[in-house]
Amino acid sequence: MTRNETESDSEVRADGGTASSGESVWELQPGETRESGPVHVIMTALFIGIGIVVGTFGSLAVPIGFVSAFWPGQAVQAAGGVWFGAWGVIAGTLFPVISNTISGSAPLPVSIAYLPGNAVQAGLAAWAFKHWDVHPALKERRDWIIWIVVGCVGANLFGSLWGSSVLLAFGLITAEAWPLAWLGWWVGNTIPGLIFGSILLKFVSPVILDSKAFVKNWWA
Repeated sequence: MTRNETESDSEVRADGGTASSGESVWELQPGETRESGPVHVIMTALFIGIGIVVGTFGSLAVPIGFVSAFWPGQAVQAAGGVWFGAWGVIAGTLFPVISNTISGSAPLPVSIAYLPGNAVQAGLAAWAFKHWDVHPALKERRDWIIWIVVGCVGANLFGSLWGSSVLLAFGLITAEAWPLAWLGWWVGNTIPGLIFGSILLKFVSPVILDSKAFVKNWWA
């Protein structure tokens, strides 16, 4: 008996049908249609607002110069991208610019230069989940491994390298201070992303999957 034939690997869809975990979570079921609509615009705005609050709090709570030693906003970035595709990536890319302005953790030109790093931090987990058929609720060991290695460690490795290099390019840190700034950024994003992101994915994903806001492709 194959994995997709086992009843234990199935979950009830909102329309009353069943979809097995992993691969089929990201595939349209027979008779199912998904299109971008007002709900996605609303969720984007909502996640920008949530990200601003969480990101600003994190920036103010444990600052190390221009870097936060514990930035929970990364969990919002990653979860939003996984659940809402490109809509979530847009929210995760934009809200740090606003939260940085509110907290005063970075000048506006620097925050704008952060945008590519923000996009990777918000989008790499989403890409990995779709590419490797990872279940958003982290049902299996394989799901956890890809989430931790790619969605947390890998995404924040790129984001921290990009962000700390931006600080260096703008003359806000010296070359001698760069390694510490990079390491603090990487750890400060990875740990809260792993803790809070895992909680969000594990326990909130089942609710999101049953909603029309869940994005299976990138836009719907």
